Amino acid sequence: SLVKQQEPVASSSFAAQIALFAPYCGGLQQEESLLRVFPMLGQGRFEGVRSLADGEVRRFQLRWQAVRAPLMPCSCELDVDGQPGLHYVFEVPCHQLVSWLMPVASDGSGQDLPDSFWSWLLLEQDAA
Repeated sequence: SLVKQQEPVASSSFAAQIALFAPYCGGLQQEESLLRVFPMLGQGRFEGVRSLADGEVRRFQLRWQAVRAPLMPCSCELDVDGQPGLHYVFEVPCHQLVSWLMPVASDGSGQDLPDSFWSWLLLEQDAA
């Protein structure tokens, strides 16, 4: 009888990335989330929608220069549609960007970045 060979869960490239990023992003129990994030990371862009307290929504685009190591600085830009004065330019270690993208990749909605990102952005960064 023929037994279908099972595909590996992660390519060797992704396996290496998981080994690098896991210590910074919640450990090996986050392997599935990391596997979902790595293709996003390579795209260098996330378009989302942020719901505001007053019921309004704001579309935004986050762009970054993809890097492959968790401690490498990752240059990012964020623009909020309809708000020309809201343009942020910042740099974070790549593992931080990956941590912010993990919930987006995991929940399947692909709508918004976590509150921890927005708190960091609003408290630590000035609009350019």
